[in-house]
Amino acid sequence: MTRQAKQIYEFGPFRMDVSERVLRRDGQAVSLAPKVFDTLLVLVQNSRHVLEKDELMKVIWPDVVVEEVNLAHNISVLRKAIGNDVNGHQYIETVPRRGYRFVGDVREEDDNSTALLIGERTRSSVVIEEVDGQEELATLVENARSSAVKWRRKQQPGAA
Repeated sequence: MTRQAKQIYEFGPFRMDVSERVLRRDGQAVSLAPKVFDTLLVLVQNSRHVLEKDELMKVIWPDVVVEEVNLAHNISVLRKAIGNDVNGHQYIETVPRRGYRFVGDVREEDDNSTALLIGERTRSSVVIEEVDGQEELATLVENARSSAVKWRRKQQPGAA
């Protein structure tokens, strides 16, 4: 009997062991029906990417024709089971008329206990101002560059 490599995903207080097919929150098992677990697994494995509803249904229910309401039910059950992240945001985002996206920060581990950060949420904003002349425009551009450089340094401590 060969031992399968252990694949583990972590997000927030959750640890998802794929080979054991168990989701734990702070060490306590979270009860999920098999297809609900499969739904979460596909979303987590494709973290940060929009998954079309049809695509999800084909992966979760291969060789079986199911209604979209089955997928919506699984998403609803998942949202109740895993709740929100530490910032109060839902882990699963609905993309209207398309599908769903897992937006939590996901870490993947293998047997060697090495961890890899798959995604990290960042936000930025753009402010557009009307300017009167070239000199004012040059000042705004320089201020934006300076802000971007400061932000990069803050994101990458130790980088020059």
